[in-house]
Amino acid sequence: MSKPEHFLSQRQRYQPIILPQTFTDEEMVRDWALLAADQKVIAKYHKKFRLHMAIQLCAVRLYGRFLKQVHDLAPQIVGYLSKQLALPPSLGVEVPAREATYLEHRQAILQHLGFQRFSDPPSEGHGHRVQQQLETWLTAQAQVGLLPDDLFHQAEHYLLSRQILLPGPSVLERLIIHICGTVHQTTFEEISEALSPELRQSIDQLLKVSEGEQRSYFHQLKAYPPAATISSLQSYLERYQTVAKTGINAFEGQLLTPPFLDYLFKQAKRYSAKDLKRFSEHKRYALMACFLLETRKVLLDHLVTMHEQYVMTMCRKSKHTYEQKHRDLRKRHKKAVDVVLEANTRLLDWPDEESLSSDDLWQQVNKEQLQNALTDLRAFKKLEERGYGDLILARYPSLRKYFADFIQLPFAAEHGNNALLQAISLVKQLDTGEIKRLPTTIPTDFVPKDLRRALHVSVG
Repeated sequence: MSKPEHFLSQRQRYQPIILPQTFTDEEMVRDWALLAADQKVIAKYHKKFRLHMAIQLCAVRLYGRFLKQVHDLAPQIVGYLSKQLALPPSLGVEVPAREATYLEHRQAILQHLGFQRFSDPPSEGHGHRVQQQLETWLTAQAQVGLLPDDLFHQAEHYLLSRQILLPGPSVLERLIIHICGTVHQTTFEEISEALSPELRQSIDQLLKVSEGEQRSYFHQLKAYPPAATISSLQSYLERYQTVAKTGINAFEGQLLTPPFLDYLFKQAKRYSAKDLKRFSEHKRYALMACFLLETRKVLLDHLVTMHEQYVMTMCRKSKHTYEQKHRDLRKRHKKAVDVVLEANTRLLDWPDEESLSSDDLWQQVNKEQLQNALTDLRAFKKLEERGYGDLILARYPSLRKYFADFIQLPFAAEHGNNALLQAISLVKQLDTGEIKRLPTTIPTDFVPKDLRRALHVSVG
């Protein structure tokens, strides 16, 4: 069974009024001040229920709804209303226990404020019922491109401005979904008819469950990416390529505004392949076209993020290895410096009038110890100059398992990052064999300074 359509959050559906917790005195007076006529009406009822009536009267005038959570009202507001009614300070609000009393109070408030219930029959000579008027107005708004979320808020303002008690959020939600479904059907038909036969066929394939599989490929496209590994990157690259091969790139959705495209994408994502197959062809193809348009962008964003995570992990591991080697070599480096200094001191202290043969030198200096010291000094120098970069380069063969396909993605860069796009273009030319060697003018400004030495080899 397909999921019922909805767009409201749980909070919007079950707690439509959000009571203010912080406000100025001016805001409190603006929203919770009682008029003389209000106080006159409230004074007709039992003293212990007057505070509750005052709260509900102000709530209907302010929010268009009766307030359920009266005990959650800020103490400052409760105190302000009590003061206006000449009631003693109170920590609580007395609510009528008898339903008849409760309903009587509500009816008195609506009559005093001139509010009409959403489901009430129209007054004589006023034409259509309130719901029919709202439906006509919502249809007109939906036809100019307003989406359900905006329609919901505007419908509340529309009813409140006409002194109509707002119905439950779910009632408005269902009405808006019904109207949008009717209005959007024309858009669905226009989108569907603009799709190529090849794209329609590709959509049908995405919704099918292949032999030996439990889920459709459409289900896989909705999945959130796992941790960044070579296999997961390869899998997501394959998904991106599958979406591109559907032919969706030829359909850029000129009929859709970005908010409407995002709305239809989210709607499609809510359904299973089985649900979508139950829809009319026009609606199914339109939703899937929007899904593919946005999924193409989403997959690209995921791939860039996953690549960044993988590279950061690779750099972190390389840095850890580098620091471990640096600590080990630094200890040997200190000893090596002492050995070389000692050997140089002996050479400098050798009398000028005496000849110095290699045998004489090795009698003064331990040859093996000096050779080992020089080896350690060269290793430490190399490690400091390009050790971190070389460790990263050693991991490049693993990176290359997916990078050759990753580099083919349609990258774009913000203004000022043209050097990066130029570097990407050069890598692509190397991959295709268009060039054999990188030019000497290759841009490197985007490369961290501690890695730039590793970019150059002995031949340039």
